[in-house]
Order: sequence, then C-alpha cells, then structure tokens
Amino acid sequence: MLKLLKILLPVLALSAGMAQAQTVEAEGAARIETSVALAKRMALQDAIRQALMQASARISTTTVTTRKGVVADNMRFSAQGRVTHVAILREWTDENHYYVKIRAQVPGDELMQALLKAEQEGDNAARPAHWRDNGNAEAANRYRRKVAVSQFHVLDRTQIHDLPKIETELARELERRLISDGRVLTVNASQYLLPLTEEGVISQRRILGALPPAREPHQVASEFAESLGVQFVVTGVIRDMSVSNHFLGRKMRHLELDLFVHDGISGASVARHRVSETVEENTLSELHPSDTALMSEKFFASPFGQKVDQMLDRMVELIVSDVTSQPFTARVIRAEGNRVYFDAGGLANIRVGDVLNTYKLTEAPVKDFPGQRALGYAEKPATSLIVTQVQRLFSVGELAEDTARLAPGDVIRFEP
Repeated sequence: MLKLLKILLPVLALSAGMAQAQTVEAEGAARIETSVALAKRMALQDAIRQALMQASARISTTTVTTRKGVVADNMRFSAQGRVTHVAILREWTDENHYYVKIRAQVPGDELMQALLKAEQEGDNAARPAHWRDNGNAEAANRYRRKVAVSQFHVLDRTQIHDLPKIETELARELERRLISDGRVLTVNASQYLLPLTEEGVISQRRILGALPPAREPHQVASEFAESLGVQFVVTGVIRDMSVSNHFLGRKMRHLELDLFVHDGISGASVARHRVSETVEENTLSELHPSDTALMSEKFFASPFGQKVDQMLDRMVELIVSDVTSQPFTARVIRAEGNRVYFDAGGLANIRVGDVLNTYKLTEAPVKDFPGQRALGYAEKPATSLIVTQVQRLFSVGELAEDTARLAPGDVIRFEP
C-alpha cells in the first residue's frame, strides 16, 4: 500500500504575532535576448520572487513509501504573498545578463490577509460571482477602468412633472449599480450637466456645474474627465417619458433613453445606445404612485419602476462592455526623471511588477480636413514602465530607458 505524507514547514519564520511589513533586499537576473528593456523587466520580476522567498518561503515535501522502504522523496520551494513597495537599489549588466538589486516590503501574514481581503472587497462592496481575476492572461480585464456618470438631459420637462429630479436620480442609481457590479470604478458626477450636440457629442465649451469652462470646445470632455480623475464619461438623454391613453381607458407610459460613453483622454465618443420600454396599466397611479420616492424599494415594486429597474441593469452591462473593450489607460500626474506617478492604483488592480507602455501626447489635437472637428491627440510611444509602488488611488513606476521623459497629462497604457 502506498502512503502519501505532505508536510508544510516554514523556513524563514516571522516573529510571533508579526503583522507589519518586512523589508528585504534581493537580486534578480535575466538573460538579455531581444531587448535590454525586456531583460530589465524579467530581472525585476525575478528579484521580486527572490524577495518573497526570503520573507515567506515554504518547503513542501512529499514522501512515498512501500513495505520495501522509501521510493520517492521530493522537495519543493514556494513563496506566498505579494510585495507592496519596491525600490531599485542597483542595476548592472554583463555580456549576456541584466541584474537588478531591490529593496522590497513584504507584509506579514496577518497584514497580507487584510490586504487581500481589502483588495477583494475594495470600497465597492462585493463583486459578482461571474467576475474573476484569472492572472496575466486576463490582465486587460483585471484592470478596473474608472467611470464618471453625469446628469441626464431631458428633452421635454413637462413629461417628468410627477418624477422630480429623475435626471439626477437616474445617474445616481446607475452609478450605485456600477459600484455593486464591481467591474469598474465610479465617480458620482450627477451634479454636472454636460453639453451635448444632437449626435450626443460633448463639444461645447461650458459644463453646467462648478467646473470652469474648457480652453477649447473640443477639450471639454477630456478636461472634465481629468478634473475627476476618470478614464470614461457617461451621460445620457431622456428622450421620452410621456403618458398616452390606450384603448379601454388604459394608460401607457413610455421610457426611452439615449446612453453615451466618451473616452476621457481624447474626448471622443466610444459608444451610443438607445434603450426603451413601455408599461401599460389601468391607472397612472398604478404605473407610479405619486407618494413614492424615486429609486426606492416601493418605486421599483411599481410597474413603471420595474421597467426602470430592467433598463438600469441593461445600461450597466452596456457600460461595462463598452469600457472594458477599450485599452486600460491612466494619466501621468507627476514625473521626477525616470520615476513616474500615475492615477491608477490598488483599487484598479495595478500590481507591483506590472509593465505598461507610455506615450507622450501632442499639445494640439488632430483635426479633420475642414479643421472643424477634433479627432483626438497624436501619441508618440516613449518606453515601457515597470510598476514599483502601489497605493490605493495611484501608483509609481520607473521608465525602462533613462533617457525617456514624461510630463503630467501623458498616457500610461496596458497593451497585451
């Protein structure tokens, strides 16, 4: 009979009850093959693994015995956990290899559990069961985009006399559901009414709210997004909420909305959707009781509220699909030589050791042939950036090439 014994033994034990981060130094190496920048990335990742091994290494032994004695005795080293800060102390090369020496902070067991729990829960409550982080292959989906949801326009205010402030309540409820969904980060911008053309393009100079006018009409969407620290702007138009008479004295209420998603870097339109519902009941009071607070449990129990509920869920799926299909992008907020700060952090699932591409943006937008319409900003590839520190709302990275320089407003982007 075969007997299998598995024993987990700590090699480098932490001090009793330790919950603070350990500071360790480690070296990593990688062979220089296609490029020095890639070798640096691999060497840094190797150094991070070595730091984890020093701080929380484990030995897993497997012993298989028979009546004749031991027939197999295997041993495996592994490391568990994650580093939270990395400082590169030294870099050097020889003919074939790139070497990196780092100083890293590795949380103790209790602190790591707390960090992982906070990362899973975040500020946004529970994530849905169908959303999972599947590692590097799903890195593009692992990064969480940040979205601002602004107030809805109303084409005919006489149609909403019994629905006070529906234009702001819709935006707030949509943002709340995006929070509960958990696949994107959100900012409540329901106090702002963005200027829209008939095509749903944000192109005028002034935003109704506390923000100053944009320098140019085409910059209003990008400046609005930059002021709120988001990557996408969502707004919409209430096209129809009229009530009409149906046969046999029945009432019919219409609900037709346009939903717009804009890119916060270029200001360009990403997607436009029209969603509509119609609800029919004997009396208007059955459609929507007049004493019911909007977006309350009682409101959603009414026939009209049930249709609004379905539309809001549909809009959440549309928004998530639109923004997650776009490349993950963040802005540079500070640059100190080859050390760069950008506005995405732990809440966006940025991790130490991640590698992103960087781009310098032109100051003037590219316009169409008549010169009347801004099409976005030209991008000049700079170099790759290796993330070395992660805070909740921002991260710090080092540029792979010492000669490259970025400035606030330039772009950090993940591209698989």
